Amino acid sequence: MAKLTVEEERLSESYILYELMRRVLEKDLVKMNQSPLKLKGPYIHLVEHTLQDLSKELFETKARMKHLNIKVELNDYDDTFSEYTIFYRGYALTAKYLNAHLKNQVAETIESWFLHRKNDGQTKRDSSIH
Repeated sequence: MAKLTVEEERLSESYILYELMRRVLEKDLVKMNQSPLKLKGPYIHLVEHTLQDLSKELFETKARMKHLNIKVELNDYDDTFSEYTIFYRGYALTAKYLNAHLKNQVAETIESWFLHRKNDGQTKRDSSIH
């Protein structure tokens, strides 16, 4: 079986991470809107703009994946692992990720996006699961 190239691996891992980030931020945004924070506007604004940036990154990642004919599907998950199938160049690869590791990667990436925002919202980001 052919191995994933570095770019294919980076794209598939970025896609997984971005999808998880989006789910987390969308759920958190709903909770923030319902919370009794005194100054929730800045927090909501930060999360909304991060979601907009994330949507752009996810769109570009999906377009690049489509160009390289890569598809990622979540197969199964439990309390400990998440299993994904990565389809590439006519092959299928099953990858298992430890949920605790994914959670840490999502938290680190969200924190990085929050802390390294430029005023125009454009920041170079390297996100892949290490």
